[in-house]
This record gives sequence, C-alpha cells and structure tokens, in this order.
Amino acid sequence: MTTQIKQLTRQTIVYGAGNVLTRLVTFLLLPLFTNLLTPEEYGLTTLVYIFLGFMNIIYHCGLDAAFMRHYSETKGNQQKRQFFSTAIWLTLGISGLLSLFIAGFAKPLSLILVGNSQYHHLFTLTAGILLLDSLGHIPFALLRIKEKAGIFISIKLLNVITTLGLNIYFVAILNRGIAGIFTSVFLASAVTTLSVILITIFSFRATFSLQLAKTYLTFGLPFVPAGLATIAMEMIDRYILASLKDTATVGIYSAGYKLGIFMLLLTTAFHYAWQPFFLKMGKTDESRLVFAKIFSYFIMASLFVWITLSAFIHEIIRFSISGYSLIGPSYYEAESIVPVILLAYVFQGAYLNFLPGIYFEKKSYTIPIIASLGAVVNIALNFILIPIYGMMGAAAATVGGYVTMSSVTFFISKRLFAVPYEWNKIIRIVFSAVVSFSVISLFDETFFLKLMGILVFIFGIFVLKVLSPEEKKEIAFLFRKDKTG
Repeated sequence: MTTQIKQLTRQTIVYGAGNVLTRLVTFLLLPLFTNLLTPEEYGLTTLVYIFLGFMNIIYHCGLDAAFMRHYSETKGNQQKRQFFSTAIWLTLGISGLLSLFIAGFAKPLSLILVGNSQYHHLFTLTAGILLLDSLGHIPFALLRIKEKAGIFISIKLLNVITTLGLNIYFVAILNRGIAGIFTSVFLASAVTTLSVILITIFSFRATFSLQLAKTYLTFGLPFVPAGLATIAMEMIDRYILASLKDTATVGIYSAGYKLGIFMLLLTTAFHYAWQPFFLKMGKTDESRLVFAKIFSYFIMASLFVWITLSAFIHEIIRFSISGYSLIGPSYYEAESIVPVILLAYVFQGAYLNFLPGIYFEKKSYTIPIIASLGAVVNIALNFILIPIYGMMGAAAATVGGYVTMSSVTFFISKRLFAVPYEWNKIIRIVFSAVVSFSVISLFDETFFLKLMGILVFIFGIFVLKVLSPEEKKEIAFLFRKDKTG
C-alpha cells in the first residue's frame, strides 16, 4: 500500500509543480492587473474569461476523459495510435466549427455577455484561443497517461514564461489594456499548443475511426453538462454579482477568488495524478483500502493549507515589491472572502476523491446530474445571499455548491464501489482544524498568536492520534526512493 501511495504522492507533486507553473502566471499577473486596471476593467476582463471557461468545456466534449479511459485499456501500439489520432481529428472538427461560429457572431455575443458590442474583437480572439487550447488538450492527456511528467512541466513552464512576458509587453509597456491581455493569451496558446503537438506527433496517424469517435462521444458527452454545471458553480456568481451589484464588485470579488489559487493548486494537482492512478489500480479489495487512506491524507493536507493561508492572507495580499502589492489597494476588501473560497476547494477535493466508483462502473451519466445539483444549489444561494451579504454571500454559495456535489457523489459511489473511509480519523482531523481556525480568528491581529493557531492543528493531529505509528513511518519514507529503485 505504501508503494502505491508513494507513487500517487510523487505524481501529485510533479503534476502539482506543472499546475503551479500554469497557475503561477495568474498569480504573477494579479499584481499587474489590479495595479494597472480599474475594478471595472478587471471585472469586464473576468466576464470574458468566464465565457472562455464555459466554451472550453463545450470544445473539449469530455474527449480527454474518454480518451484516457479507453487508451488505458489498450495494449497494442497500432491501436493506441488509432485511439490518439481519432481523438485529435474529432477535436479538430468540433473546435473548428465552434470557432467559426463565435468569430461570425462576435458582435452580438459581446453585446449580450458584457453589455457593449465595442468589445467584439475580444470574442474574435477567444475563438482563436479556444481552438488552439482544444487542439492541445488530447496531447496533454497522452503525456499524463504515459506519465511523461517532466515534458508536461516543461511545456507548462514555457506557457508561463510566454504568457507573463507578453502581458508585461502588451499591458504594462504598450498600455493596450484589456485587448493586450487577450492578445497575450492567444499568442501564448499558439506557442503551447504547437509545442505539445510536436512532442506527441509521432503517436499521430492520418487515420480516423467513426466507431471509435462514437464511443468517445458516448462516454465524453455526459461530462459536458457536468463541466458546464461546475463552471457555472465556480463562475456564474460573477454574472449574478454584475446584475445585482456592479462590474466593480465583480472585479474586487474576482481578485479575492484568484487568491484561492493556493488551494486550487493542491486540488488540481491531486486531480491530474488521481485520475490515471485510480484507473490503473482498478476495482480491487486492495484499492479500497488505498483509496480510504488517500482520502484521510488529502483531508489532513488540505485543511492544513486552509488554516495556514487563512492565518496569513492579510500579510500575503499586502506584500509589496517596488510599490506594487499582490493586489492593488482598491481590491483589499477582497481579503474577507479568501478563507471561504479556500474551504470551497477542500470540498471540491473531496468530490474528486469519491469519483472512482462512477468511473469503474461506467456511470458517467451521473456526473452531470451531480454537477447540476451543485450548480442549482449554488445559483439559488447566490440569489438569496448576495443581496444580503454581497461578495461574502457569493463565496458562501460556492461552498454550498461543492458540499452538495461531494455529498451526492459519496452516496452514489458508495453503492457502486464501497470504500471503507476512515471517518473516525477524519472527524478528529476536522475537529483539530476547527479549533485551530477559531484560535486564529480570535487573534487575527497578532502574528505570533496566529502562528500558534497553526501549531494547534499539528498538535491536535498528534494528541488525537490521527496517525498510527505505522503511518508516521510511511509518511517519513514517503518521498524516499524504494531500496530497489
């Protein structure tokens, strides 16, 4: 069991590094945007990014999940190439048609989504961005399934350097504003997609299987409404905020939401490593025990990150270099929502932990139902809470949506593939986290006492005997190489 968990941990760290690099650009650009753009301008930028998020799901059609699901069961090299090539051609056909549609209707889309047709050029750029990103999606999935983490990270690093450099050039130097942001994204997407295609081109053949394409779509399409519901849960609150408040509020809220990146890095890194890991382990008695232990470790790690970041977020956002703080002074009020957004991502991680049963039994049709329930709860809570609590209401609604998704997924997966989760241990972890967070909240103005609050969590883990002596040894050797390796 230790070997499997060690493997997952290492893969999580590796993909986490790649994901850190990808998300790092968002983190590094946050000071640039919030110090140079007004909240209204940043809010408008966010609304266009939300459109990108929704359309990315439609463009991908769940093909990456379908490709990985079937590719992992294939043995012959010739068949593997056919699986890869069919996925590429199918992606090109779907994304090409969608991009032509968006480019052709850029003006009405701009009027509907941001309230002004003068920004139609941004939606023309998004058509190109979406096409390029979708073409790189399957090659990146191939790198994941082949565990080519080093190459994966290298391309992500290239994307970060390109995106960061281009944004500094177009936004800070040329002062192109919002147009400069999306021009930078387009050019960076072109570089990234070309790179990953060149790396994986030897697996590509000029072959297409109609039957395989149907199989991909049958498995993948249920992920589309699920993805749309998930994006709606994460992003629809910006549109609701824009309608119930104003664009400036959207900008401030978005800056605070971006600071949730610290927890998002953890959950996304886990997701990248987790999906191929549990598919390879399969439906066995041993995997049940491994999955249970992994969930306990995930909860412990994610709550530690939540506590630590919540304790020092005040200092983090005000950290200044050459007069530029992490977020501009106009956005400081976003600080209050950060602990809530971080907590929402903890529940997102729980949802990911509960997915194996659905994959093993090929019940992918339940995923859109689960995500839709989460989205409905989230949207309803947004309309109820935003008029009363403003941005904090939107953040709380996000937590409510993820709690719904994780709970429903757990009960469905329990019937399909029962995992003996260590609930007594998890309750002790949560109790330690609640006590620690309470201490931090009471002494939120004293650095030393906030540090003591973090130590309360660590102390609770040991006093409540969350880790057995054997588990302490496992963790101690977790990152060391096997003696045989």
